Amino acid sequence: MQEKTTQKTLPPDETALFCEQIAMVLQAGIPLGDGMETLARSYAGSRYGARFEEMHVSLERGGTFSQALEKTGIFPDYLLAMTRIGERSGKLDEVMASLANYYQWEAQIKSSVKSAILYPSVLVMMLAVVIAILVISVLPVFQRVFDSLGLAATSPATAAMQIGVGVGKGMLILVGVFALLLLVVGILLRTNKRKSVLALLAGVIPAVRRVNARLSTARYASALSMMLSAGYPVEDAMRLAPSVVTDDKHKKQAELAQQELLAGGSFAQAAEKSGLFDAMHEKMIRFGTAAGKL
Repeated sequence: MQEKTTQKTLPPDETALFCEQIAMVLQAGIPLGDGMETLARSYAGSRYGARFEEMHVSLERGGTFSQALEKTGIFPDYLLAMTRIGERSGKLDEVMASLANYYQWEAQIKSSVKSAILYPSVLVMMLAVVIAILVISVLPVFQRVFDSLGLAATSPATAAMQIGVGVGKGMLILVGVFALLLLVVGILLRTNKRKSVLALLAGVIPAVRRVNARLSTARYASALSMMLSAGYPVEDAMRLAPSVVTDDKHKKQAELAQQELLAGGSFAQAAEKSGLFDAMHEKMIRFGTAAGKL
């Protein structure tokens, strides 16, 4: 019976470690099956142990490395797509080394984002506690003092007190809504709704949209670079590259570039047609094409 994991995919730091280990195995000339057997033994007893043993068995039965990874269900789509390209181009060792660097960077970004979110969240919660104390404990004391002094309900002091209580309650409601939204987004990002949530955030928050666009372009360019340097025809490279783009919107843009190329356009025209690259990079692509250094 297959071991259950509490997380759908390997976290970025563990993914980076795995890619680095596979790169070392390949660069050392060790057969991949033997290297995976060693990895399976090192992961035995962990929550991912059964998945690594499954990869080892798949390789022993003659399956490809990308098929073995895909069967486990614990690796990101981008890693799977790049692994398939590495196998076809004969540069799997370079792909795994590149992926190790990529996922190390992703782990650092993830840690930075967590810190950036945690600090203001803690401040907001502390503010909520202070406001709650004021509204629940402090302001009622002043209200009783005003009542004992016989101040009318329409007096400026009483009106100011009521406004303060109203503002305090409104702030508590806003903080509660913020905390609830943060909790819901955090939970959804750990489920199979992750892509939909990220797409929604990209549509609402400009910063997320810009980062998502640059990440998709970088993945697309990395795949094209790998295949073109391995001697793949441009048409084949353009056909396979969209598979590494996990965002639906940018995948359609990559497919649009492929259609432009098949319609008789040049690589530079196809890249411009896709809208994936900014003006500076489009100029670099045109120059690289003309110079034969694409």
